Amino acid sequence: MLIFTGMITVKKLRTGVYVNKGKQLLLTGCLVLFGLGQPLAQEIPAASRDSGSPPAPYVVPSGLSADEKYWFVKFQEGNMLVDGWQEIATEVLAKIPSAKQGRQRDLLVTLGTKIGLEWCKDNDIRKVDNSMLQSWGKQLKQTAKKDPARLEVVLVAINEKVDALLK
Repeated sequence: MLIFTGMITVKKLRTGVYVNKGKQLLLTGCLVLFGLGQPLAQEIPAASRDSGSPPAPYVVPSGLSADEKYWFVKFQEGNMLVDGWQEIATEVLAKIPSAKQGRQRDLLVTLGTKIGLEWCKDNDIRKVDNSMLQSWGKQLKQTAKKDPARLEVVLVAINEKVDALLK
């Protein structure tokens, strides 16, 4: 058994709490080999962390196979090592004044669905790969951080790249 106490960064999904770049929580708990104990968590007040508003909730499109649904959700939610589209969109929107988030939010939701629908396909037939996802995520984060006024231009450019790939 491994006992840990301290400040770590976690993200809570419908499947539970896991380490990632989401909300900051003060955790005290224990990890048991091949399983997680129930950690005790106290959320740090919102004023002390980034206050990015999340994009509109995503919907898993009907007509996907069980495997495609699984990968579509992974794309949206990410995992312990990689931010999902929802995390990226939330981080990007946090850098934009609330009054100007509407159009960017719509573009992020539309683009997230379009990319997710392609990425969830089998590796041998999909036209969007992991390196593209990493590149686009990095590009969005850097633009939001350094020049948020250009975010819409970058979103439209990524959308055009995706459209060209899907032709």
